Amino acid sequence: MSECDHEEADTRVCVHLKDALEKGSQKVVIRTVDTDIIVILVGLLGQLTKDYPDTGIWVAFGMGKNFQEICINTISQKIGKSISLALPAFHAFTGCDTTSQFRGKGKKSAWAAWKSFPEVTNAFIAMAAEPHQLSQESKTFALLERYTCVLYDKTTNIENVNDLRKDLFAKKSLSMENIPPT
Repeated sequence: MSECDHEEADTRVCVHLKDALEKGSQKVVIRTVDTDIIVILVGLLGQLTKDYPDTGIWVAFGMGKNFQEICINTISQKIGKSISLALPAFHAFTGCDTTSQFRGKGKKSAWAAWKSFPEVTNAFIAMAAEPHQLSQESKTFALLERYTCVLYDKTTNIENVNDLRKDLFAKKSLSMENIPPT
């Protein structure tokens, strides 16, 4: 492998994986205790199997009695191509090592909101493909904002986060003067 100055450990694993595949490896096992790596690998698998069709990626995950071997190919196959491509952006948007989660909303709530608003999948795919191309005027931004509203209230028709904040605050029967600033 040529010299690499890639600093982020989670994605540096992928640099080493690609190097192993370029050198002829077909089955690779990666040892980690970090779920971020699993998510990144699921998102990357489609591209890797295009370039290296016989690729099999396993993750030796966890420690002690929580240790398990996870087949990335199986996960990707079960959730499908679109969800696999969207998963890294979903993970980053809903909270990971480098971003905070939404207040009071963990991955189970975020996953349930995604299932009830599947239209956001295209926004997550767009974010994963071009993370620096998001603008407030874009369709991707509108879908992400609507998803955030669904995350906090699955029954709402509101599409704007600020409007939802007012609505949720008003449901508590409190004075609008007490609404916290954004």
